[in-house]
Amino acid sequence: MSEDHVRYDSQLIQKFADRLYAEAERVVLQSTVVATLVGATGGYVIAALTRVQTVGFVLVCAVVAAGMGYVRGREKAFTLKWQAQQALCLMHTERSTRFVAVSVSRRSAEAVLHSDRPAEQGTTS
Repeated sequence: MSEDHVRYDSQLIQKFADRLYAEAERVVLQSTVVATLVGATGGYVIAALTRVQTVGFVLVCAVVAAGMGYVRGREKAFTLKWQAQQALCLMHTERSTRFVAVSVSRRSAEAVLHSDRPAEQGTTS
């Protein structure tokens, strides 16, 4: 397998993390709106079937569902931000270890090149 096949791309990881954060910003509002609509619709259907006061029951169902959607959205947003932080942490770790590895290999090469000592050739009797 060729080493040219897949290469590390820190920009790809950064874009991934940015997308996760953007999604985390949207997911709370989306979850709240969808849950509110589902709750209002469900409340209307239940009120129509049971002949309960429609407006009040629909509002209660919508508010309860909105609260549940908000909480669910916040949890999903937290998970997305956590995933973004994991990706950024891996990227930072790679940068740090690459810097250390390059520094060590350069110092080792310099030490070999600047060595003044001739190679030892055994002891003479």
